[in-house]
Amino acid sequence: MSPAEVSSALRKSSNTSAPGPSGIPYSIWKPVHEANERLLPTLFTPLLTHGYHPLAMKKANGIVLDKPGKPDYRTPASFRIIVLLETGSKILERLSALRLASTAHSLGLLHPNQCGSLAGLGSFDAVATLTHEVRLLQAASFKVSTLVLDVKGGFDNVCANKLANTLTKGGVSAYLVA
Repeated sequence: MSPAEVSSALRKSSNTSAPGPSGIPYSIWKPVHEANERLLPTLFTPLLTHGYHPLAMKKANGIVLDKPGKPDYRTPASFRIIVLLETGSKILERLSALRLASTAHSLGLLHPNQCGSLAGLGSFDAVATLTHEVRLLQAASFKVSTLVLDVKGGFDNVCANKLANTLTKGGVSAYLVA
């Protein structure tokens, strides 16, 4: 793992984000990485190489918050729970996601119009691609419609074994599959 990968993962981290049980905020991780750019890669590389996520990094604090504007706060539906994960765990997850996205892209496992979760591509690119495709089809006298779905939490329902098999067959290394 390179210091640049860690820098990329840390760049997406807000210093105002609440830390997990250890209390270590991103405002500590960032200067540590700046002071010694080999330290965090040395810490995270074995975890990624062996596909291991330590139990201590999986601990979290749950915070119950009122949902604004509810007429009655005597029911559970009037509240939401946020989970404050360990910042070190979030960094490890970002590093895994960056590597997985890069590997999937280089192996041709992503649809050419995939924009989300890829470095340098985002909502603007998705809208530009959609607009381009719609105009091409309209120019060819096709009727065009668009269906937009909110798939938040969609990966909570993915069959892990099926995903692992697909990634393995696609040539993704075992440590990233793990």
